[in-house]
Amino acid sequence: MAAAAIMVPAPAAHAVTPASFTASADQPLRFGTMVTVGSGSRTVGPDGSTSNASVFPLGDRASGPAQFTMTYARASGDHNAYQLIFQFSLPAAPNVNVAGVQGSLGGFTTDLPGVAMLNPGQTAVYTMPNCVAATCSVTFHVGGTLTIQRTSGGASLNFPLTLLTTVTTVFG
Repeated sequence: MAAAAIMVPAPAAHAVTPASFTASADQPLRFGTMVTVGSGSRTVGPDGSTSNASVFPLGDRASGPAQFTMTYARASGDHNAYQLIFQFSLPAAPNVNVAGVQGSLGGFTTDLPGVAMLNPGQTAVYTMPNCVAATCSVTFHVGGTLTIQRTSGGASLNFPLTLLTTVTTVFG
């Protein structure tokens, strides 16, 4: 007696992409080129506006706010609406002393709804309601104030500006 075996292939498994979160620094905070006799400051707002106190713009180097983007990509096949809660903080930028010029950063402001100020070392919280797309993101700008003192010469000052971010809660 002969037995016949019929092979039925199992349904192909769909690759499931897990949910993910990314944060990117799209543009640095830029103060442009300026000159001062002794000391002064320049403030760049999150909208790109500038104000100067005892410093004078020089040259064609543009100033502008930093730009950050936080993005949540849901798992493949997930069609639920979510409310996302992001937490982020801005570490204190170190003071810089280069070629007779000292500089410090402070007074950080944002255009992110509900988060007007960013105090270094403190955690800020942003809630993104109604995330229904496959990828939900928020882009925002950070401005600040550069205070400088010049005792001699001139210098190019660079400050690391890092935003530490995480998604803390996903409500569905």
